[in-house]
Amino acid sequence: MYEYGMMNNMKSLSITFFRGARRVTGSNFLVEVKNGEKTTRILIDCGLTQGERFCESVNHEKFPYDPSSIDAIFFTHAHADHIGLFPKLVKEGFVGRAYATHPTRELVPIMLEDSVKLIGAEAKRCHYDPPYTFEDVDTAVKKLEPIEYKDVITVGEGVTATLNNAGHILGSATVFLDVFGTKLLFTGDLGRTPAVIVPDRDIVGGVDYLVTESVYGNRTHGSIEDSEKVLLDAVKNTISQKGTLLIPSFSLERTQILLAILDKAITDRVLPEVTVFMDSPLAAKVTEVYRNNPEFLREEVRHRLQSGDDPFQFGSLKVTTEQEESASINSAPMPKVIIAGAGMSHGGRIRRHEAHYLPMKSTTLLLVGYQVPGSLGRKLKDGAKSVNIDGAAVPVRAQVLSTDGFSAHADRDDLMSFAEKIAPKRVMVVLGDTEAASFLAQRISGFLNIPVDVPSEGEIISLELITK
Repeated sequence: MYEYGMMNNMKSLSITFFRGARRVTGSNFLVEVKNGEKTTRILIDCGLTQGERFCESVNHEKFPYDPSSIDAIFFTHAHADHIGLFPKLVKEGFVGRAYATHPTRELVPIMLEDSVKLIGAEAKRCHYDPPYTFEDVDTAVKKLEPIEYKDVITVGEGVTATLNNAGHILGSATVFLDVFGTKLLFTGDLGRTPAVIVPDRDIVGGVDYLVTESVYGNRTHGSIEDSEKVLLDAVKNTISQKGTLLIPSFSLERTQILLAILDKAITDRVLPEVTVFMDSPLAAKVTEVYRNNPEFLREEVRHRLQSGDDPFQFGSLKVTTEQEESASINSAPMPKVIIAGAGMSHGGRIRRHEAHYLPMKSTTLLLVGYQVPGSLGRKLKDGAKSVNIDGAAVPVRAQVLSTDGFSAHADRDDLMSFAEKIAPKRVMVVLGDTEAASFLAQRISGFLNIPVDVPSEGEIISLELITK
């Protein structure tokens, strides 16, 4: 445990990095504020650890803290690796307050209902009881209170919290804590600048301690223009080969970005009309939340939507929500494009399409996001000639392409710029693998001359309460 000091025995402040340290997924951080005999406990996120088989992950384990002792939890956004264990937290005794922005509050039940199906199936294969049920999801969602950006929430004596726009996905937020005048900022997942669909992230002043993500802490993204070219070229090649283009895509944000780009390209006749299947009931529900929250979109996207030009819909788009519709895609004539979840191929309908189409040379697989080590997507990206999909060996004869310009994550330069503008007294780097987190930490320390730590999972860092 690293000690940065305590103000005195009466008041103290610490962060325990239970999950999401030196790991991309599983965000779960506990802030403890002691004021005499009173302790205020705040959780930042409660997410699934992804990319591993359920029986090899920490998702089925008991929480390393007492859920009933938590006063409040703040969710940074609605991705499963930030919200996915919330029903388990409630099931195991959480009775505190839970907060998120309005769009996140709308997205959480949609995302959790999907997660409960996926982890239930995984748990069954591993002969474990699932960590929670649909009933637990319903109970947890009812506890979640929507708040606005900039609302100041009093959590305990001398402790407040405020959410600000993180620029990552719809409704994403950073969490700003004021603890007796000492200011902490948790980034959750930060968006890149400029963002494609949502407004650029807020810069918060007066931060003493910054806890920053580092998913792409050692890499830079290609430009959105370059990634658009990769996508459109892949579609054109698929049309010329009369083949199939598979795009594993996260249902939240990534799919909406792809739809907006394809809509514009087809409308502007950059692409001929080609049948595009959005084979995801989850993505369909998520897209409705985007339509219903135009005030959380970039100005140009909002104006386009409000003028009647829906950026998430075009004539040759077929949304398949029912299983029968999904199954019929195989008999649909080629060329065709199939966008389906999940983004790392660790679940969802994309696995069935991959099992069917990857053995075909006329297939192109386009990976449009980060692939966690160990996931099926990562194995495909790394050039596997055969993969195991739901117990069956599948030969890979398809062309596999990858582009990262559609990422809603800040890259190395974005993260450095954010840290420089925030100008904290100390930084803790999380939500990245060890290599990425350490690389970013070295750059912040070396270029910005700010002390940095890369905590390990389970590590407690005690922070000095700073008198202003």
